[in-house]
Amino acid sequence: MKNLVIILLAFVSFSCSLDDDNSPVENQEYLDELLGRYELKAAYLENPIDLNGDGIEGTNLFQEVEYCNMSKHLESYWATIIDRNIQSLNFDIPYSDHYNNYENYTNCLRHKGVFRELNIDSQNESVTLVPNQYEEDFMLEFQAKLIDFSWENRVIYLTLEKEFYTPEGEWANVILYMEYEWVSDKT
Repeated sequence: MKNLVIILLAFVSFSCSLDDDNSPVENQEYLDELLGRYELKAAYLENPIDLNGDGIEGTNLFQEVEYCNMSKHLESYWATIIDRNIQSLNFDIPYSDHYNNYENYTNCLRHKGVFRELNIDSQNESVTLVPNQYEEDFMLEFQAKLIDFSWENRVIYLTLEKEFYTPEGEWANVILYMEYEWVSDKT
């Protein structure tokens, strides 16, 4: 009986080690390039708009923005791609904070950190968004819909449908392009 138990344990141990050998090997070079912290380097609109009320329409969000008190500046927006218990993309998006002060509209930008789950396939060197209605609905609360995501050469490219509140007191629908460049492997 003891011999049978020993033989069974040896067989189970051997078959487990065979399974371990069949697991795909991670492409560490690809993961080293992909994973880490990114900073916002470009944020521009498809069509010009006047957000800051200076009478000049522009496409560069860095030039059109007026910040709310205690709001993060675009220069300090960040994104991270992580692969821990879950593969995910975390990033900041701008949204309009506004109020009507007796026909004088106050308009400024605030930031919101959002989360999207990713599927990272290091063997095929691809990264894609995992569809998730909850995450998409959460972004809609901040007048944003992520319509495209891509990653290439340590740059995250995001395309969003956005609504910004204008100084005239109207919502403007825009396409916002955001580019985050890799700065560190520390997240």
